[in-house]
Amino acid sequence: MKRTIITLLIAILLPVIAGCTRNDGDIGTWFGSWKLERITIDGLIDEKYQGDIFWQFQSSVFCMRKILPYNEHEERWGTWKELGDNTLQLDFTHTDDSHPDGKDMYTPWPETHITRGITELKVLKLEVDDMRLQYTADDGTLYIYFLNKW
Repeated sequence: MKRTIITLLIAILLPVIAGCTRNDGDIGTWFGSWKLERITIDGLIDEKYQGDIFWQFQSSVFCMRKILPYNEHEERWGTWKELGDNTLQLDFTHTDDSHPDGKDMYTPWPETHITRGITELKVLKLEVDDMRLQYTADDGTLYIYFLNKW
């Protein structure tokens, strides 16, 4: 009887202990939804940005989710990876059969000032609930992104 109870407990607890909450394992602090609170352009707040975009990280997939009126939303998809030198690489070069040119669904939102292609952002700060990233555009314009864990 004791052996049956132990076997039953092991059978119940094993899936709980071995269960995965994140596809492809833990990606650390990056995981989850981050609200893009504000953007600065060469040190000045970008007044045009409305605070309506979330950045979401899971596995190697990256999503920019824009909140529209009436709580509707649209997504833009790419991939991401953390490089060894405090650099976040965003890759918006993807396509599919419905979007052979990669536009729209695989292009960052214009108000982020990130262009289609591969973009590298310097990680200035990455904490459990606070992130700051820096991007220098080809024309030398300096963008800083302030994100909070949502």
